[in-house]
Amino acid sequence: MQRTVLVIFIFTSLTIFLATIITNSSTGSESPQKKNENTQIDYSFIRKWGSNGTGDGQFVRPHDIAFDSKGYVYVSDRELDNIQKFTHNGKFVKNWGSKGTGDGQFNVPYSIGIDSKDKIYVVDRENHRIQKFDANGTFIAKGGNGRGNLDNQMNRPEDIVFSPFGIFVTDTGNDRILKFNSSFILVDKWGSKGTGDGQFIHPHAIDVDSKGKVYVGELNKPGVQVFGNNGTFLKRWGSNGTGDGQLSLPQEHIAIDSQDRIYIVDGASNPRVQIFDTNGHFLDKIGSPCKMSTREGCIDPDGHGPLKKGDGQFSKPEHVSIDSQGNVYVVDRGNARIQVFAPINKEGNT
Repeated sequence: MQRTVLVIFIFTSLTIFLATIITNSSTGSESPQKKNENTQIDYSFIRKWGSNGTGDGQFVRPHDIAFDSKGYVYVSDRELDNIQKFTHNGKFVKNWGSKGTGDGQFNVPYSIGIDSKDKIYVVDRENHRIQKFDANGTFIAKGGNGRGNLDNQMNRPEDIVFSPFGIFVTDTGNDRILKFNSSFILVDKWGSKGTGDGQFIHPHAIDVDSKGKVYVGELNKPGVQVFGNNGTFLKRWGSNGTGDGQLSLPQEHIAIDSQDRIYIVDGASNPRVQIFDTNGHFLDKIGSPCKMSTREGCIDPDGHGPLKKGDGQFSKPEHVSIDSQGNVYVVDRGNARIQVFAPINKEGNT
């Protein structure tokens, strides 16, 4: 393993990356996908907000959602090229951003990461960079030195996650994972194009559990690959299909809650969020498709009815995030809205 310290984030006058290369190791794969009948919680729909449009609080193609320490909610819109800020219950606060290549402008703002000081990091995919803002949307810094595969470059990055074990970015066009320390210094990277263990074709989603294991999902390959936080390949699980514990394509986002439950967004053809343990055993699911014009597929998600305007139903969901209270927020992109679900126990209590 070769390591070189390099700085990605700078104030606008300088953007520096130096190189780090790490080698991958393979240990095997598995695809358990067995339902755990001892699951102790379900999820109840509690609120939604948003509609199609370009006004405040409206969306055209919402993509990611993230939370700061004060409970504010941030949503990226990859068509409007902006970030919108809301209270936890969906009250619009402000927005920032416009299409372009300048500081504070975006060309497909994709994922959002928030650090412990409530600084907002936006993956600016088609500008091949990450931009940093304060909670009011004031531009602070940017990282990335043009499109490419050098260590000071990115190629269509898509996801970012902050964890005690490092900051991880899916450098999707380069089929690799980048790892940074808390000062946003690049310390590791791994991956290459391919279908083998530790290789990727369009790594799309990433998150980290409480033990420091890194879970990576590929857009057009069902399931996840699991790594140590230094890039060591550990296992692979998941299979293609529409049953419980199977995943349809394209496979979207991954999120991990405080109890290390793993939430994976199924694709447009089977819109739902499935929940797994860290070994890939199916635990539960949220949502289903619903065609309100014909009522086809419209099922009350928590059994406490009645169904109202597709509550709990999804069209082309893209991202899922879990707040500090365990509430699950789903970006229901096809319906241009955010839906929120609260955990309940088997007796139906919140």
